[in-house]
Amino acid sequence: MAQFLINLIQLVKRYQALLFLGIVSAIAELAYAVMNQSAIQPYVREIGLTTHLGIIYVMFLAVETAFKSPMGSLGDKLGRRPLIVGGALISCLTALGMAAAHKLEYILVLRAFDGLAAAAIWPTVIAAIGGSVPAERRSTAMGVMTVAYIIGISLGPFVGGFTNDYTNSRIASFYLVSLLFFITAVIAFFLTPQRSREDIEAHAAGEGKLKIKDLLLGIKALPDMMLLAFMAFFGIGLLIPIVKLFAMDELHLSETGFGVLVLPIAIVVGVSSIALGNLGDRWGKVRSVRVGLFLSAFAMWGVASSNTAWQFAVAGILLGTGFVMAMPAWLALVADIAAPKARGAVIGALGTAQGIGAAAGAYVGPKLYDMQAINLAGVSVNPQYAPFIISAATLTICVVLGFVFVKENEVRRIGV
Repeated sequence: MAQFLINLIQLVKRYQALLFLGIVSAIAELAYAVMNQSAIQPYVREIGLTTHLGIIYVMFLAVETAFKSPMGSLGDKLGRRPLIVGGALISCLTALGMAAAHKLEYILVLRAFDGLAAAAIWPTVIAAIGGSVPAERRSTAMGVMTVAYIIGISLGPFVGGFTNDYTNSRIASFYLVSLLFFITAVIAFFLTPQRSREDIEAHAAGEGKLKIKDLLLGIKALPDMMLLAFMAFFGIGLLIPIVKLFAMDELHLSETGFGVLVLPIAIVVGVSSIALGNLGDRWGKVRSVRVGLFLSAFAMWGVASSNTAWQFAVAGILLGTGFVMAMPAWLALVADIAAPKARGAVIGALGTAQGIGAAAGAYVGPKLYDMQAINLAGVSVNPQYAPFIISAATLTICVVLGFVFVKENEVRRIGV
């Protein structure tokens, strides 16, 4: 027992930075999930702005997209902690503003600032995680980030929905989001590293001076990976604004009921995510990306054909499993390609492509969902299922792109 405790303490010390970054990621992702997957949709419907739901999401995603690569590069030059703390504080304030905003123009301004904050946080956190471990453990480390993401998107609807239902208010969840971001900022300020060892070495070598060209480095570095990112997140973006409304309208669930439905997905996927990330280090990152994409596409076709809550949940578990298999390995591959001084910029570039795809999907999804009738390839389709069908088709294309663009023995090295 004593030896076990000693080994555990040594393990915690060795991966202390990764542990704290994982905690920060989990709380921040939960806050964004409550905001984006739970709080906004019913609130916007209540104040009569449902027809503008798409543009509300597009504003957030478009600003996040535009600033991800520059913010990632700033994190490379200025250190990771200021970007994470500053982004969390901005989102803390915008959540409070959302609780008082009743006009479209006010909501759009707040969503723009929220997008700026997200652009500061996520490329910085991912780059920091990538620099906190050696290359041979990077896929497992990125699994921590994926766990945080899954915790957020899985628990967000339940936590936000329960908060609103318990208080009988559509704005209570905004106050919860603000509190979560404040906690994120405090933890990040006191416990996350300013720079990883790799970052310190690059900075000491005279690579810390910010140059305008550095802000665009990532955007032109990986066009193939960016196309894959765009397609994958277009498929995801189609569902972001409408999945909760679908559960309420088609599956006849309450806000809390939707959250309860998502909980099994959180448990199964969360438990498996670290093991799947470790699998990427053992059997190869490329294989994990390809198999994960295939499983995600297969599962999305299951989601698109489900008409009961249990079918939706089973397909969702498979979808989440595919995601946590592919995403950590993919991020690890990108972190391997990028030199430490350029890692934030390169990861930010992928975030730019992801954001453009997600924004486009978020704009199209609600429009499809609200149409009176849709005809796809000569077949009449229930409009509320159309976003899921198109998402499944998009992810199927991603499987093909994964075999074309994600290659063994990648020789590129960016920022050297």
